[in-house]
Amino acid sequence: MSSRAERWLPLTGGTAVWVFMAVEVLTFGLFLLHHAWGWVGSAEVMLEGQARLHVDSATLGTAVLLLGSWAAYEGVLACEAGRGRAGAGWFLGTAASGLLFTANKIGEYASPELSGVSLSESRFWFSYLFLTGLHLGHVVVGVGGFGWLAWQAWRARSGEGEGLLAVQAGAAYWHLIDVVWLLLFPLLYLMAP
Repeated sequence: MSSRAERWLPLTGGTAVWVFMAVEVLTFGLFLLHHAWGWVGSAEVMLEGQARLHVDSATLGTAVLLLGSWAAYEGVLACEAGRGRAGAGWFLGTAASGLLFTANKIGEYASPELSGVSLSESRFWFSYLFLTGLHLGHVVVGVGGFGWLAWQAWRARSGEGEGLLAVQAGAAYWHLIDVVWLLLFPLLYLMAP
């Protein structure tokens, strides 16, 4: 008869990464609720801000992040199969998707429609700039992390033990970045009363 612990599947990437991700989801969730609540008393302000956003740019950013998640997934599979150099290529693809997302978001921030906006301009701009800036910071950290994972995979240090755990944790982190963006995109760019 198996013990209770044996019936639970291990958390991919380790418990620590899942605790970290739970805290991140809670943090972003609270700020998303703050943003959503803004529509209750300030719908006009929210619509004015939203009208200045670039939905096409955000849609492109979404596609780029999802491609990065696919590359992270393929990289984990390659490392699990002992093909570290193939995993390194996939991880560089994930990092490249993060760089493309970053360039796209900076281009959006620098656009004429968004020039001069600040956190203190309105409730909408506080939510938009804070949430997308916080998300962008996570993307940049992910780019650096996947650069490191690619280096480790290339050196054949990611196929078992702590190396494999790091690869799985990195992929879980990148998938979290996607999940957060998949919540931010409709709430910031598409939500209407």
